[in-house]
Amino acid sequence: MSWPRQAVLGATGLGLGAALALHAGVAASTTPPTVAIFPSGAEFRLEVAADPASQRRGYMFREHVPADEGMLFVYRETGRRAFWMKNCRVSLDIVWLDASSLVVEIAHSLRPCPETGPCPSVEPQRMARHVLEVVGGTARREGLAVGDLVTIVPEPSAP
Repeated sequence: MSWPRQAVLGATGLGLGAALALHAGVAASTTPPTVAIFPSGAEFRLEVAADPASQRRGYMFREHVPADEGMLFVYRETGRRAFWMKNCRVSLDIVWLDASSLVVEIAHSLRPCPETGPCPSVEPQRMARHVLEVVGGTARREGLAVGDLVTIVPEPSAP
């Protein structure tokens, strides 16, 4: 999926949802997909985990996560968001983002926890507003680094 530069840049004047709806040629009431765009240009269609139940579940019990997909955890407030790999079946990169979607920390290629035994949490050193999970190895492959801007279209909001 490719978003023309005008759609992303024009979104500031119209509101991101309206700009995307106009670009797609659909009514403004249609909800566009949420997409993360890395500085490399790589795009990821996102599931949005904005409520406590979906945030607890995350990618648990998924046997496969497509390389062009991810999950965005959206919070109302900034905090130190700890994650673990309990009941995950695939390796993941966890990317912590501040309120402006700048990368504040990355945990690379975290492996699933064993069925039994300890499953340690991974907690960032810096505060984050959002957390992005993508398939393990993606951040390195795309050259994503602390300080980079991840463009989220439309902008996330917590309920």
